[in-house]
Order: sequence, then C-alpha cells, then structure tokens
Amino acid sequence: SLKLHPSITEYWLFHGLRYLSVRGFGNTLRWLLDSTGRIVSQILSDKTRSHYLQHRPRALERIMQGLLCHVCRGVQYDGGVIRRFARELDAAAVTHVLPMLAAVCPWATAASKLMRQPAELLVTFQGYELYSNYARRLGCERELYDRFVEAVDESNRPAIAVSEDYVDRVVRDIGVAREKVRAIPPGVPIPPPIDRKNATKTIAGSFRRYQPGMPLITYVGRRDAEKGVDLLLYAAAILRQRGVGLQLAICGPTLFGDEYGSVCKQIAENLRCPVMWYRHISDELRSALFAGSEGVVYPSIHREPFGMVPVEAMSYGTPVIVPDYGGVASVIEAEGHIGGMQFRVWDSGDLADKIQSLIEDRSRWQQLAEAGPKVAEYYSVSKLTDRVLRHLEL
Repeated sequence: SLKLHPSITEYWLFHGLRYLSVRGFGNTLRWLLDSTGRIVSQILSDKTRSHYLQHRPRALERIMQGLLCHVCRGVQYDGGVIRRFARELDAAAVTHVLPMLAAVCPWATAASKLMRQPAELLVTFQGYELYSNYARRLGCERELYDRFVEAVDESNRPAIAVSEDYVDRVVRDIGVAREKVRAIPPGVPIPPPIDRKNATKTIAGSFRRYQPGMPLITYVGRRDAEKGVDLLLYAAAILRQRGVGLQLAICGPTLFGDEYGSVCKQIAENLRCPVMWYRHISDELRSALFAGSEGVVYPSIHREPFGMVPVEAMSYGTPVIVPDYGGVASVIEAEGHIGGMQFRVWDSGDLADKIQSLIEDRSRWQQLAEAGPKVAEYYSVSKLTDRVLRHLEL
C-alpha cells in the first residue's frame, strides 16, 4: 500500500480477494481470503504484486467480477465489514468520506448510516468505464450504475468528476442528474525542475540505443489497447518516410495482459520503426523522460477522462500532444496558457503532422515549453485541495 504521512492512520477495509467469488462463499471463507490477501500484501512489494497481476489478467478479472457482483447484489449482505467500517469512522471522528472510486461508495454509504454522527459522503467519478467493462461482461452493468446513482442520491453534495467532458459521460452513461455532478480536476504533484542535460544523461544510461542530439518523442503510460500506442507507431513510420529524424521511447506496464503490447512490438518491427521499450521505469527515469524529450505524446483512442501524464510532462516544460477527444483534450490549456497541441483522434497522419511541427518549428516549441509549467500549476495538488474544500463549503 502507498505510505501516507506518519500522522495519518491507515485501516484496511478489505482485500480484493475477499470477493473473489460470491456464490457459495460464506463469511468464514471470505474472512480467510481477506486475511490471506492482507498477509500477501504485507510480505510482497507493490511492484511484485502488480507484476504478478499484469501477467495474469484472468486472476484480476475474477477479483473484479466478484467485487462488482457483490456491489450489484448489495453490500449489506456482508454486514461485518460495514459494521467494522462504521466503528472505525466513529473512533476517528470522521466527518467527511471521499471514496476515490464510485465502486466503493456503497460501503461508505452503508457505514455512514450506522455512525453515531453520520459522515458526509462525496462521490467521485474517475475511471468507472474500466471496471464497468467487467460488469458488462457479467450482464450487470445497469445494476452497477444503479448503485452509483443511489450513492449520489443519498449524498447531500453533488458528486465530482475529473473533467467537464467526464461529467457529460456520467450523465449520459450512468444516469446521474446533471445538477448532481460537478467537474473538479485531479491534483498533479509539481516536481522540482530538472536540468535538461542531466535528464539526457539519465536517459542515455537507461537506453543503449539512445542517440543524444536526435529529437526524442516519448509515450509513458499503460500499454493497453485503449491507449492507442499503435497510432504513435504509424505516425513515427510516416515521419521516417518524410525524412524527419526522431527516436521513440514507449514506456509503461499493462493492466490487461501482454497481448496488445506484443502486437505493438510486431507492428514496430514490420514498420522497421526502432523503439526503445521499457516496462517498469523508476521515478528518476520517468522524470528524466519528461524533462529530456522533445515532446510527450498521449494518443489515447477512448474518451479519456483526464490526462495525468500530459500534465506531468508540461510541468517539466515539455510540450505534449493529445487527441481532440475526451477530457484529455482540455488539459493542455488553462487560464490563457497553452502547453501542447491536439491532433484529430484516431488519425496517425495528423499526429505525424503535429510531431513534425514540434520538431521543426522551434519558436512554437519554445512557446509551448514556457507555457507548460503554468498550465500544470493550474492542476496542482494545492489547487485541487482548494477546489474540494470550496465544494464542501469548508
């Protein structure tokens, strides 16, 4: 688990293994699975557990399906967890509960009702479409959305979503009333500045094929199908045909198995497009890539709610390129400052044009680079804190 400030007490609500399956599982077996999961989490590092699940998508699918089945069926059937949760909230004198995933709101709602002084619940929508895919395959997507609507209706505050575009999705897909959801963007930590020369040294030490002096275009994020990494490969091949010199780094793990990543490597090989691939990157290398790249591309093909990676890259003064679709389209501009460019979604030719512009139009690159940190500041953690406190009238 992530380590919080020492003054913040952490509690386990449950481990995902608790709801590995619903049918035929009594409370005793659930308790054993829960305890096993906790022990494994304490023994093995986050990286080791993440690596295990990334190579076993079926295991993750079973956990998610069991969890979502329980949400759709009704969390009240596992009353022990709810009563313990309520006791812990009472003991800590919690006044506001802010679940960061809508799927866990039913537990918070049920526990609040058992508290001596019910806590105020603020529902947050971010990434619901990823876990609703599991519910869709189970045939209970509508039931899941009904639980979300119930959580919003039982809250005495409008829910929040991570962008205006995402608000529209929540209203359209889930059925939440428009007046019951507001847009508050996430908070992105603003890093200390990094010297570009030092960044390129770090990159060179990590990639044998890195060529100092040649423009580096980077993708950092999950290598899953909805991220559109293949679009970037096609764009790079188009640019090579035009005689535009560049090198490509594609870094990140996968959440849903290696099939798409393997296909992307085959595409790159067939296009004769050399790529510097890296699965798990350190924080140091991640920062170096953001600071030392000519541009960071985020070619997502689905209606991305927000764009943490583009904001992080802009904070280092590196221009970004995002699709003109979804919430990610809006992150390149704030308060009159523009730190990146948009390309037509699903259009590798237009993406190639934008990358070429970054490489060849140095005055445009400089303008975007100077504006990037100002845009990123708009999405800082401190700004998020202020927005949430205002929303809660605190």
